[in-house]
Amino acid sequence: MEISLYSFIKNYKQVFLASISKVFGRGKYYRKRLFDLKRILEKNYPQKSDFNFIQVGANDGVSFDFLYHFVIKRNCSGVVIEPIAEYFEELLENYKDYENIIKVRTAVHNHLKSVQIYKIDNETFHLYPKWVKGIASFQKSNLTKFEIIKPEHIIKETVLAAPLMKIIDLDMFQKVDYFQVDTEGYDFEIINMIDFTKINPKIIKAEYVNLNEEDKISMEKFLKLQGYFVFKQGLDLVGIKLNKVIL
Repeated sequence: MEISLYSFIKNYKQVFLASISKVFGRGKYYRKRLFDLKRILEKNYPQKSDFNFIQVGANDGVSFDFLYHFVIKRNCSGVVIEPIAEYFEELLENYKDYENIIKVRTAVHNHLKSVQIYKIDNETFHLYPKWVKGIASFQKSNLTKFEIIKPEHIIKETVLAAPLMKIIDLDMFQKVDYFQVDTEGYDFEIINMIDFTKINPKIIKAEYVNLNEEDKISMEKFLKLQGYFVFKQGLDLVGIKLNKVIL
């Protein structure tokens, strides 16, 4: 659904004011509040309203993210995708009361039918901060770059994989309010798998920090070409459709 012309114009006015305040080195609080994804979602999707989402790299559904607590307060349908066995079991448990949220145990890959994922051995979790549960990756280097992680505590798990658009049930997901991906370095490839002629999310959030510089630039340009206004928040890149979302 398109927003009103007034809201559309107001969006661009606020973006303009934010850019001007940045040029003059002022308005840091204004920009931080304006470009706050949680605030934007809560404004556009009040409690008990309909909300349709896709989450790639869902982990246990709860850790490292506000999305779960947002979702359970709305009339939600969606799909949560997580390939690692023990995380997926926790995901099933956390979403067990939500039949309209489909749980899929697979990795998303553009051509492989199975992939190896590197992760910290569960038996050594107690030796590390809680965030190590969220750094499983196709690339071992995304784990070894942390000096506190001992190489002998890194193991690999072979998981099933499939392209994004083969996982998504298009009959259910013709309307997508929100698309989120967090895959520790494979995020741009997954964004590239979105067929925007079939699903056109109003808001996209993609982890940004683990991309190389070339892919960071390319992902930002790609989202802009798809009609998104783009901003960075923390470790992520966020794209919103200014004609469909109220800032």
